[in-house]
Amino acid sequence: MLFEIKPNLQQSAVFDGLNRFLRETMLATLEGRTIDETHLPVGLCAAIAGNQPTRTAVDALSARLSALDRRQKQALKDSLALNTDPCVFLSDRTAPLPDIPDAVFPVLKTLAVHLFQRTAKLSGVEQACGECINDHYARFRNGNAPGNGNVCCACGTEYLAQEVRADENDNEQWRGPYDHLLAKDLYPLYGVDPKNLLPICNTCNSKAKLAKDLVFKDGVRRLSFSPWTERASFQEIEVVVDDASDLFPRVVVNFRSADSDRQEKLATWDDVYQIKSRVEGEFRELGAKLAEDARAPDDASFLEKLREAGLAKAQAPRLTPFNYWRARVYAAVSGMNPLSREALRQASAPTPQAIQDMEALFFQ
Repeated sequence: MLFEIKPNLQQSAVFDGLNRFLRETMLATLEGRTIDETHLPVGLCAAIAGNQPTRTAVDALSARLSALDRRQKQALKDSLALNTDPCVFLSDRTAPLPDIPDAVFPVLKTLAVHLFQRTAKLSGVEQACGECINDHYARFRNGNAPGNGNVCCACGTEYLAQEVRADENDNEQWRGPYDHLLAKDLYPLYGVDPKNLLPICNTCNSKAKLAKDLVFKDGVRRLSFSPWTERASFQEIEVVVDDASDLFPRVVVNFRSADSDRQEKLATWDDVYQIKSRVEGEFRELGAKLAEDARAPDDASFLEKLREAGLAKAQAPRLTPFNYWRARVYAAVSGMNPLSREALRQASAPTPQAIQDMEALFFQ
């Protein structure tokens, strides 16, 4: 995680309600009793029962649970009773994952996916929970605390709502996806757990992460940041400008920590969300970025422009994508060898023809 998640943000009432329903349904079936609605949103069970596809998926799970033997039922009840926060499995590789019987797993997965993708959008469910999913997403991406701003907290490179429409309320904007920290296909028990659902950008979710598992890699447990409480520190992210290996200086990002557990979490973050390659790729056109923000006639002016632009970006990292990374890159350029920095300044200066074209455009 690049940015810390602000505390005291109200969770999604829809996902919280559906998660409570899923767990209570499983416990009630395992214990041979009816569902206790005491701790569920009023009207939620009726809304679910009134939807045939959801009811079919619930009945299939109940049938498989009922068919378990006594030992299997007790083991699953014990796991459900623990109600372990899914993020515990990210930060503690010794925490035992719930053991879902093979006969139950596929129907639990089917129900969890259906609850997340379909049931959560039913008007009756929204009415029972008192809000829709977009209401929570709007709270999360609000610019004022406890909101976290509209820039993805995982990478800092993309908006959550990619196009904000002036004539729409916040909860009606086109939003990005929710990332299942524990993938719903692998860990269906957490398919609608609000603590397992993190708003992130489309690139992080649909291009970088895809089906990658934060808990295992090549069959081996690994550590990962718990995003609600952890993030990479400023000192653990190194941004430098390498002017030795290529014809044109290139930006290099490294993640380093003296603590082995922290180093592993940094490696997992980069492996899953592809932070290093995405940032380095963005700044392949370093000269163009400098021409946008720090065009200057000499080195002294160049350093001042870099300082001004860097400070402005650093003060608004959640406002515009890549602000955080531009601030770090401009600081790295400032720290370059003066001769290399001067060569970079000259290389990023606009050509006489470009200046002439712009003057013709704006001052004709």
